[in-house]
Amino acid sequence: MNHVANNRPMSGETMGADAGNAPSAAEDAFGFDIDTRPPRSRLLSLLKSGRHNVLLLASRVAPAITAALLARRYLKSSNFVGPVQRRTRRGVSFLQAAPDVAVIRHQPQGVRRGRVLLVHGHDGSVRQFARLARTLRNAGAEVDALILPGHLDPVRRMCSMATVTRAIRHCAETLGPYDGMLGHCVSANGLLFALDEGITSPRVVFVSTPIELHKLIRLGGTQYGIANGCLDRFVQAVSRLGAPYPVDLPWQPLAARRGEKLLAVHARHDYAAPVKDLDALGRIWPDAQVDIFEQGDHNSILNMNAPITAITEFLSAGFSGPDGDDCADPQGVQDSS
Repeated sequence: MNHVANNRPMSGETMGADAGNAPSAAEDAFGFDIDTRPPRSRLLSLLKSGRHNVLLLASRVAPAITAALLARRYLKSSNFVGPVQRRTRRGVSFLQAAPDVAVIRHQPQGVRRGRVLLVHGHDGSVRQFARLARTLRNAGAEVDALILPGHLDPVRRMCSMATVTRAIRHCAETLGPYDGMLGHCVSANGLLFALDEGITSPRVVFVSTPIELHKLIRLGGTQYGIANGCLDRFVQAVSRLGAPYPVDLPWQPLAARRGEKLLAVHARHDYAAPVKDLDALGRIWPDAQVDIFEQGDHNSILNMNAPITAITEFLSAGFSGPDGDDCADPQGVQDSS
């Protein structure tokens, strides 16, 4: 049975009020210094350097080559958690789960009651989860914030849908089990694929989910200024790089056979993932709750009190109680702190 709740109020909170506390909250939660300078805009750099017109010309003269190059660039993020940023302190540790996969592990405040995995988007960062991780810790959760491949050093490496899904599966299989898992942006799509392939978690949270993934990729292409045939080829190139998970893979059959409890959290004014697409997810997923928030957007929703409270209440409702093995690290995983 579906339980769809819309129009949740934000209790008068503003995005500015949350944003002002974000750096200190992030440093407090993650235990390392945060570089709060905004990332350089790819499109803005093209405009400033005078290469924008060259790009537009190339998209008309050689659309296939241009699309292929832009697709690879699109999947390479400038966000990373490098060695200097991994300085940790009591209660927070860095674990290398695989050569290109790591987690920031947050020990709970008090006795561990449950375990949660948080996964950022392909161009996101674990730093987005600073406030949420702190709130979950206060609720008794041990929190693993997954650092996706391509986000461990300043050298830009691709982070495709295949990469995201593989990383989620690896963490679930080697660091799990988890009482709850959360995916932001395309990692929600990757989490759906990973669940369909056999990983387990009784409760799942999707935040700012581009459930119609091809729309998000097309939007990414328009931000480079390309259009028409070049834009079509760009979407196709990104899709190929994410094989075997094409951007137009039907998600409905996957959602219809899920047995987990789902909470989908979304901002009504999400610029990247239209909120109207969530209606179908709420109808098709057998046990789904969809919470729409009037304030916030695709990313800022992760730093707002009302969504954080909703997520924490949903996940903590599935905690079974004190865990006697609350201090043990999974075998075969080294703490690099």
